[in-house]
Amino acid sequence: MDTKILEKIGMTEGEVRVYLALLELGNSSTGPIIEKSHITSSKVYIILERLEKKGLVSHVIENNVKKFQVADPNRLLEYMDEKEEEIKKDTEEIKKIIPELKSKQDSKETQETTMYFGFKGFQTAIKELISDLEKGDEYVVFGAQGHFGEAFENFIRNFYKDKEERGIKTRLIYNSDFKEIKKLYSNLKLTKIRFIDHLTPSTIAISKTKILLNAYGDNPIQVLIKSETLARSFYEFFESMWEISK
Repeated sequence: MDTKILEKIGMTEGEVRVYLALLELGNSSTGPIIEKSHITSSKVYIILERLEKKGLVSHVIENNVKKFQVADPNRLLEYMDEKEEEIKKDTEEIKKIIPELKSKQDSKETQETTMYFGFKGFQTAIKELISDLEKGDEYVVFGAQGHFGEAFENFIRNFYKDKEERGIKTRLIYNSDFKEIKKLYSNLKLTKIRFIDHLTPSTIAISKTKILLNAYGDNPIQVLIKSETLARSFYEFFESMWEISK
């Protein structure tokens, strides 16, 4: 007989061993139970008490000797029903405190930094940047000047096509000497580009809760920072630059 199911419904290994020993012994004092279950005398009384509380074992006094016996095995089904009721009650109690637990979690901002490497890393990072954005949301970009290569440009075109289908808006600011970049974002209704007489050392993309720093080169590196506070600060700076850009 597979006894693991008894442990699954909430009985400890020791309780299972004592319970099965009593099933075979019938009405018994602790001596035979200890011998058959291989449970020490110091523990057997504790286990028997727990089984009695669960309604799986009872005892009688015979000639001043306490003897134990197992309840009808159908009691296991009743025990499971009781456990189910307890779980239902506990579930309702947990539901009541979820809002309070969430408020405690929300009060402490989670910050995380992840580094990505290479072109594949860039693809992963930029998708993660907008993973929590919904229709109508926006992310903004300080673009850096450079030659990106055909593979990169094809990815960007497909990426922007997909994000526009999701209804996500984008604003980009590039250096005024790099207006040729406009062709990369042509025919996009939710994407706006302006130019400014300042150089950006690397591409900086900002969403509601994340910032992506991207350094191009032979071995490009991306740093994704998850911080709502930092993202908000960068976003405000972008807005000030957007006002003076053309």
